[in-house]
Amino acid sequence: MIGCSSFTLETKDKKHFLSRTMDFMMEMAEQVIFVPKDKTFAVSYNTTDQVTSKHSFIGMGSIQYDIDNSPVTCDGINDAGLTGAVLYFPGYASYKQQAEPNTWGVSPDKVISVILSQASSLADVAELFTNKISIVNEASPALKVIPPLHYIFSDTTGESVIVETQEDGTHIIRDSVGVMTNSPDYHWHETNLRNYLSVRPKQHKDIEFLGKTLKPFSQGSGTFGLPGDYTPPSRFIRTAFMKNNVEQPKDELTAVSLAHHILEAVSIPRGIVVTPEDTFDYTCYSAYMCAESKSYYYSTYGNQRIRCVKLTPELEKETEYHEFQVNPIEDIDYAN
Repeated sequence: MIGCSSFTLETKDKKHFLSRTMDFMMEMAEQVIFVPKDKTFAVSYNTTDQVTSKHSFIGMGSIQYDIDNSPVTCDGINDAGLTGAVLYFPGYASYKQQAEPNTWGVSPDKVISVILSQASSLADVAELFTNKISIVNEASPALKVIPPLHYIFSDTTGESVIVETQEDGTHIIRDSVGVMTNSPDYHWHETNLRNYLSVRPKQHKDIEFLGKTLKPFSQGSGTFGLPGDYTPPSRFIRTAFMKNNVEQPKDELTAVSLAHHILEAVSIPRGIVVTPEDTFDYTCYSAYMCAESKSYYYSTYGNQRIRCVKLTPELEKETEYHEFQVNPIEDIDYAN
């Protein structure tokens, strides 16, 4: 099953990031893909619905040449600085059996590609989900299942929108704290933050106890009670706590480094989380997307060096798909 953690971050010089882990039982980081402007592609596996991209974009994913010649992206950034990511949402996601009249019937795994190709802001995202997109109950040919998903988007304002489609309809959450993991739903996670009001970055003071002065052990006593397991609620709490308390990065480069460190606290090594099928869920890759520079930074399980693909003016002029292959082998800087 797909896990994942995500959060937004602002630098002192007003750069805005959306970062995420991709946790899965199979490799998901094989190439960063580029989709050009004015490219027409299918948005569904079972209908003829298509869109023509208004914006070019890059993100981790694949071009399904052998299926429908269309892009599937797990996350990405477009030429307007809109970023987005998909995360697993089991037990809560619910889709329509068929598209509403005058809407596109979009497969769950194609939502990110559709939104990044059409929207330039969070207002556009909300408009598309309200009036133009019906997420339909279709299986992913690659996964052979209908993936239960929810979505997070951010733009150059630094604000974020979370979109969850459930049995009672589509929920567009505009005032989120900019953190998302997996089930339960977002509002449950936000409420659960209240259970951790006592967790803080500062040390606890000495206390008098039964005639003794008790001192905290070393540093970090304020974080006592911060959950350390890999469940979605615990990963949400850890990510939100760090986002709220870390030193604000001064610029893009320090933000990439900080985002990497934050996500390492929720990254899953192989063997720690075993699925019912006796496979390992692990953090295949982490991505750090900057809205202003239109840069897609990423690191992978097998190669932790941070690499970058930029949506440059030269790349934006391209008219066909392009794939930037991921090097899966650890890139070590040997000093001698």
